[in-house]
Amino acid sequence: MLGIVLEGYSGLVMRKMIKLRIAIFASIILFGSQLGVEPSQALPVPDAKPQTPLPDPTVILGFGGVLQPDCVRQVEAGEYRCAKRWAEVTHLLKSLVYQDVESQLIAPLQHQLAIADQSWHQFQTQHCQQLTQRLRNTPDFPIATSVCLARLNNDRILELQRCDQIITLQSHDPRFESLLDRLKLRNSSVQRHWEQYQTQYCQIEKALFAFNPLRLAECHQLLREARLHQLEDLLAAPTRGLALFNSSVRPGIPELNCVDKTQFGLNQCAVYWSKTTQFLQSSIYGDWAERLSKQYQPTFAIAQKYWQDYREAHCTELVEPFKEGSMSPMLYHRCLARLNNDRIADLNGIAVYDSEDEPQQAPVTSRQDTTQALWERYQTQYCKFESLFFGSQTRSKQCPNRLNLGRLRHLKAMMNTR
Repeated sequence: MLGIVLEGYSGLVMRKMIKLRIAIFASIILFGSQLGVEPSQALPVPDAKPQTPLPDPTVILGFGGVLQPDCVRQVEAGEYRCAKRWAEVTHLLKSLVYQDVESQLIAPLQHQLAIADQSWHQFQTQHCQQLTQRLRNTPDFPIATSVCLARLNNDRILELQRCDQIITLQSHDPRFESLLDRLKLRNSSVQRHWEQYQTQYCQIEKALFAFNPLRLAECHQLLREARLHQLEDLLAAPTRGLALFNSSVRPGIPELNCVDKTQFGLNQCAVYWSKTTQFLQSSIYGDWAERLSKQYQPTFAIAQKYWQDYREAHCTELVEPFKEGSMSPMLYHRCLARLNNDRIADLNGIAVYDSEDEPQQAPVTSRQDTTQALWERYQTQYCKFESLFFGSQTRSKQCPNRLNLGRLRHLKAMMNTR
């Protein structure tokens, strides 16, 4: 499985900022906007019915970004929103990191950071244009821009939060020079923007880590290694394509692999997780809402409102015994994220259902409280929508029991928390 080495961010960086704040400046941020991508072209498959549970997720959200989701089947069906969402979520995570680090900045670094950001954005734009152009006669062409944006966002996330990464310094790398020559990029605009970004960003690192004489060289090499991989991908693109992997993954975004195990770091990870899953859930819901005919829209919209009411009530109930404690934000946002992922599964029609699990539903159907009433209201309304839209298809017939199994997971998670 593809992987990214995730670097700890929140606790480590925040502690360094506190120690260095009196003597030096603050940390590094970035804010970059994204390019437009291909429009969505298809509704989700109406009668998707997985017969066996899906394997563990291979989409990893962490401080190193979001790896490629399972887009291959959707792309083959002419659906490009999956790749677009990948670019959007990586941009969102990058922006969330930016917002948190920004709170630690002092005014003198703002101008320098803005210059570095501008250079990086210009580089990202031109590099992705080049990659897309090189893929113009391949099946990957429609999603090339989105995939490129996502991968460069991930690179930038890693660059933003490098803490004590160990690298081997090299004065010269012949592969780097050779690739520039083979691609005819040595004096190009895109390479110039990257070199400007490298210089500007590493000057900030030099100021931030003024007592480490090797920091400037380490920064230059770290960015050069990322650029080397980007050049290798660019060179191989016409023959290799985007090298997307085909696998089955659970919908949504798995829990963050949070390296910082302090309560502050765990709370921050949970907030990032809930915000990114909420973004995906809203995006998928929006696709449905836009493409449904008017006869289905009211039922669908009411079901969404009922689900939101249930989600808030359930997560508030879950965190109630801990509401005065430091772990309250972590528990609350983890709860939101898990329910967002379950809603994504239902919207995509790929929630796992097994009739053998039906006997386990007794704890769901026997509960009587306010949260359960909100759940049943949502269940009734959403299954009404599926019945109207899908008719007698398998998906709509399974709806009540399928949703009950989701509610059972929520109740089990609550019991495990307590």
